[in-house]
Amino acid sequence: MDKFLPFLTWFKNYNRKVFIQDLTAGLTVAVVLVPQSMAYALIAGLPPVYGLYAASIPVIIAALFGSSPQLATGPVAIVSFLTFTSLTSYAKPGEEKFIELAILMALLVGLIQLFMGLFRLGFIVNFVSHSVIMGFTNAAAIIIITTQIPALLGIKVEQKELIFQNLYEIAINLPKTNLYTLAVGLASIAIIIGLRRINKNIPSALVAVIIFTILSYYFSFESYGIKVVGNIPQGLPFPSIPYIDLDLLDRLLGKAFIIALVGFMEAYAIAKFIASQTKQKLDVNQELIGQGLANVVGSFFKSYPVSGSFSRSAVNFQAGAKTGMSNIISACFVIATLLFVAPLLYYLPRPVLSAIVITAVVGLIRPYHFIHLWKTNRYDGISAITTFALSFIMKPDYAILIGVFLSLSLFLWRSLHPRIVRMSRDPISGTFVNAEANNLPTCPQIEMIRPEASLYYANVENILEEIKDIVKGKPALKHLVIDGESINYVDGTALEALHDFHEDLKNVGVNLVFVNVKAPVKDVMIRSGFLEELGKDNILPSKGYALGYLFKSIDHKYCAEVCPYVLFNECYTVKDYVKFDLAENPIKAIYEGLSNYENVEVYVGRAYGSLILKADTVELGLKSQDFYTDGTAIYIPSTKVVKRMDELVSLGSLCREKGCAMKNGFVYLGSTTEEMVENLRKIALA
Repeated sequence: MDKFLPFLTWFKNYNRKVFIQDLTAGLTVAVVLVPQSMAYALIAGLPPVYGLYAASIPVIIAALFGSSPQLATGPVAIVSFLTFTSLTSYAKPGEEKFIELAILMALLVGLIQLFMGLFRLGFIVNFVSHSVIMGFTNAAAIIIITTQIPALLGIKVEQKELIFQNLYEIAINLPKTNLYTLAVGLASIAIIIGLRRINKNIPSALVAVIIFTILSYYFSFESYGIKVVGNIPQGLPFPSIPYIDLDLLDRLLGKAFIIALVGFMEAYAIAKFIASQTKQKLDVNQELIGQGLANVVGSFFKSYPVSGSFSRSAVNFQAGAKTGMSNIISACFVIATLLFVAPLLYYLPRPVLSAIVITAVVGLIRPYHFIHLWKTNRYDGISAITTFALSFIMKPDYAILIGVFLSLSLFLWRSLHPRIVRMSRDPISGTFVNAEANNLPTCPQIEMIRPEASLYYANVENILEEIKDIVKGKPALKHLVIDGESINYVDGTALEALHDFHEDLKNVGVNLVFVNVKAPVKDVMIRSGFLEELGKDNILPSKGYALGYLFKSIDHKYCAEVCPYVLFNECYTVKDYVKFDLAENPIKAIYEGLSNYENVEVYVGRAYGSLILKADTVELGLKSQDFYTDGTAIYIPSTKVVKRMDELVSLGSLCREKGCAMKNGFVYLGSTTEEMVENLRKIALA
């Protein structure tokens, strides 16, 4: 029963204390919800009263049937904006036809979300990447602000589909600005922002509404050309079946699907965050059912599409809400407003609502997110920037679709071309690390690689082609070791390709070996006969074991006379090489030498046990145990981590750019103090 009626779980441990917490949180959210819902209705191109309708019954239904107790459903800026842009091609904002289509849109959005929830299709939302939504949200916030400028200036412009057209309309009508309207709008923004800075718990938007509604009543703002909200119907609308325009239904369905996905993603994101704090279970499909029912039932009460609000949910959570009862209390407050306060809102100035919208959405503009995405993942950065740019030159729903298609295409590209990591042994820790990232040499006779993806029909050819290029570049190669640590799955096509690859390697005298093979992959190899073909001795438990086992069968004469490296301890058994040992601590001498230069900063730890070198964009930290010697000179391990700008890189990769001398995975510092100081400055300076 709890599965079908999730609100029954509220009452298992419900008591007076919990009710007081819910009551406090509900009233706290309500004082934000009332002015916000009226303002967001303007974004949707609807009269303010429809925002109150959307903040009443849908809120109750979402609370009863959703899985997140603290999620505050109702009108939200992004969904309101998408509703507006989806319908402007078919009707003029504010007209009866437009209102009917907005209500129909709520029904369609609700049915789509309900269908997805009932058939457990919640995973579909994972195909809309965060980067696409982030790019769209930033663009939408800017566009929303531009739509509110006319009301803030007291001018009348014809709303166009694209932001540049709207900005042009605003520019040519600037001389008609009503200074009284502008003064009210700017004063409202100042009050809202000022009160927020004084105390975030003050319902600043509601304060602005009350102040200017009273002033409008006593000073007759309408006589100064300041538009007011006007008559607001008292009470809730009588439930009725939404008008269904069959001629437009097919064209609205695609737009409804976009609104359903984007709206739910916003709701689910905040619900997940709150669930991580409260440790409560969150069911994505149940949440879809709750949001879907809220939109479906809401459409019978003249609501336009709603979703979970990030800001109001955060307020609800911080105010101590324990169950969905807090949201029901908020909705009851809105209903009471419709029943008893609606006539008093006649004098509410329109620029106040525009000020509420602007101050609410300006926080959605976060340019630093683009920089962060670009630094962490270029593909996500491309998706975000593309979606952001496209939102200004085409309809937002098209921009989102293209952004989703682009992000999925980039994901497939990465899946088709996974990274192939060439591995070598860290000379200090003895562990196997990325050879290219740390500027370490690889053994000419034993090549170890790790494909960072499963092998399947779409990517196996690309992976094997890259491995073949590696093999071609190593004429002395005897053993190719493939680390299966990241291979979770191998399909039939991949096994056939591996069979052919194995044959090609045998023809050039290279032995194929797998290590760290996972049980499901090994089972597939056994059933297909590939393991028998490969040989059981070529499936080894680890890289370290494989190295010791395979080293016995390489050309030791080549190793002793031709190979310039000492990569493994086994190398010392066949070649006469001086081992690297810990050097006597040279930090004091280095510190004194570096202190003579003004373009570097140098600090030392107690008893010269450590040193920090800063210059330009590089910061290098060294300890006494980081210095090694071959008997004649001092070296530092290339795997030492260096801070460059805001990223961490290996010393080896930095030295590759600087052209430093290397030896067996160590960076050459020098044989004298002067040489060590100069080489450290070379590393640190840009």
